[in-house]
Amino acid sequence: MLDEREHSLIPSPGFVVKTSLEAPTTDPQAAAGSKVFLNICSSKRVPEAPGGFDRIEEAILRDDWSIPVIVSSAREDTDKAGSKCLVYDCCVNTKILQRALRDSNVRIVLIESCLEVAGDHAGTLFSRGMLWQLLTAMFAHID
Repeated sequence: MLDEREHSLIPSPGFVVKTSLEAPTTDPQAAAGSKVFLNICSSKRVPEAPGGFDRIEEAILRDDWSIPVIVSSAREDTDKAGSKCLVYDCCVNTKILQRALRDSNVRIVLIESCLEVAGDHAGTLFSRGMLWQLLTAMFAHID
């Protein structure tokens, strides 16, 4: 039975972000450096970002952006190689996910939001190495 803070969602798939723990967790117990996957998925039942994403670049420069993210509790799983990992589902509004799939700036903001919210939820920090790789690839052509 769900309490008043819990909601049942049937999300649509999006994409997966691979990261790792910067600090250990206790629920479930995992050491720093452990592999983590964030399943970025969507549902119309998740609220949209306040103000939408029509001018995302301006909002980023003002540090005035926010994306509502609903995060599941961690679950233990195994990766393709059979190694242990943790998985978190990060559910956002369907419009936000669709925009992120088309716009790399929105995708980066979405990934950072999911890393932040899931980290807060788990009481730990996730590596931003993958995010830096995306940013480096995006701006590699700029001298």
